[in-house]
Amino acid sequence: MGIVSKLVKWVGILLLSVIILAATWLLTRPSMAQVGIPYAAAAEAEPGVTVKWFGVTTLLIDDGETQIMTDGFFSRPSLLDILMKRPISPDQQSISNMIKKHNINRLAAVIPVHSHYDHAMDSGEVAKQTGALLLGSSSTSFIGRSSKLPESQIQNVVPGQTYSFGQFKVTLFESKHTPAASNSGIDGVVTAAFDLPAPYTSWQLGKAFAILIEHPQSSFLVQGSAGFMPGAFENLTVDAVFLGTGGLRNQPQQYRETYVYETVTLTAPEVVYTIHHDNLFGELGDVEQSSLLPAFDALYAFELSQLILPARFEQMRFAQAVSMPRVRR
Repeated sequence: MGIVSKLVKWVGILLLSVIILAATWLLTRPSMAQVGIPYAAAAEAEPGVTVKWFGVTTLLIDDGETQIMTDGFFSRPSLLDILMKRPISPDQQSISNMIKKHNINRLAAVIPVHSHYDHAMDSGEVAKQTGALLLGSSSTSFIGRSSKLPESQIQNVVPGQTYSFGQFKVTLFESKHTPAASNSGIDGVVTAAFDLPAPYTSWQLGKAFAILIEHPQSSFLVQGSAGFMPGAFENLTVDAVFLGTGGLRNQPQQYRETYVYETVTLTAPEVVYTIHHDNLFGELGDVEQSSLLPAFDALYAFELSQLILPARFEQMRFAQAVSMPRVRR
């Protein structure tokens, strides 16, 4: 056998070995059911405040009279769309289907936690289809205008000010995005409406918020991204926290501990729900974590649950209503 033939043979063996190792590595990544975070129980039949999670940080909050939604992101651009900066836009049919299927017919407000495409891209379209108010930063307002949302349905938020929707009171606190290299190039602000479709870089961060939602029956905090402002919640107690955990595992231990202290320990919730840990490029309805960049393994899930104690640490199923803990008297 000649040198060239031997070289080709060994290169082939090497490539095959790499493929086998890569496939084994991907196939052995744990599913969310395997990492040890208990699933939250389905909502009780009795009246109360319920929350449905639609992946990323889209939450539908409902007390039977009024509905509020964070983000409203139902489109799922592909990984190639993002890597190649191909033009993307709200998937109007998917949005319409979800609105009908889940009886989103009393929606008072759509409130993005910040203005990246995976949070705010669909917000204007959801508001347009439901008649809801779009409440957010100036960047979010321009995104709403890009979806041709009427000005009467757009409101720039004043951080720290409380807004009333039915029996809900909503307050947005300035926060920060998770420190991440993937944020490079999209950490600015949106300064004008733009034509759709557009590259994902059109949806700039703007301001990041944590959202406090208070109701006579329950109060809870939505921390959509694993960032924080020190001391923001020193005088706040809530019944539940929806905790953004995407990218948190990759932060230094001290950062993780401080993040949990600032968002969970200070607010003393009864339960903490992980959100924004799912695969951003999965199909709508798939809330499994990414195989390439998993948010959890069993050890890390255990470590995070220990930091969260004495609160329970739970995960939610896609679009399954969960009852919020009652206000502790």
